[in-house]
Amino acid sequence: MLKKGILLIGISSFVLSSCIEHEVIPPPEPKVELNAHFYGEVNGAPVEFTENVLGYTNNCTSAKYILPPPDFSEAVYFAEMSSLQIATSVKIGLGAATWDASLTGEPTLATFNAFHQANLFPTYSDDALAGFEATYRDGTGREWKSSENSVNVQNVEFTAVVQESDNTGDYSKFICNFDCWMYSLHPDSLALNPPVIQLDSVHMENAVYEGWFCR
Repeated sequence: MLKKGILLIGISSFVLSSCIEHEVIPPPEPKVELNAHFYGEVNGAPVEFTENVLGYTNNCTSAKYILPPPDFSEAVYFAEMSSLQIATSVKIGLGAATWDASLTGEPTLATFNAFHQANLFPTYSDDALAGFEATYRDGTGREWKSSENSVNVQNVEFTAVVQESDNTGDYSKFICNFDCWMYSLHPDSLALNPPVIQLDSVHMENAVYEGWFCR
């Protein structure tokens, strides 16, 4: 009788252990670490933005110009440090990546990566259609832009360009150093009779933008 009891307990333990389901823990999904910061001097006055401070964040966008074959379409990439709480912001653009829009709706990841790796020293270009453009919005909301026709010395260099992806998208991380003059139409110039186009200027120097473009 004792042997039967021991046997029954052993069988019950085996059945219970056989029914236990082991939890399968999926491997962690890759997550791109995105950090943004900007520092520059506008007419000698320091301007600084940091990710998640005073609402500032790096917003990445792109403008795509779709052309029918046999022409290649173009994509221009933008990164902007801005806040919903404060008017002051800075934005840079870089273009243009070309691709065949009859095959894909946007540049492939390989094209996106190759474009940024190949444009470490771009020329200045209005609207970043064929190079680099910088835009600064001051505390009053007035917008100042670099110019491809500026007679002043201006330079730009991208370093630490790294492409990374996760389930939120494809990113090209960068550090951008630039110095340039930026221009804005004087608010009262077109109110004159006759209207006169008068441009005001500011000097952006020692600018360092750490951020990212997105595909």
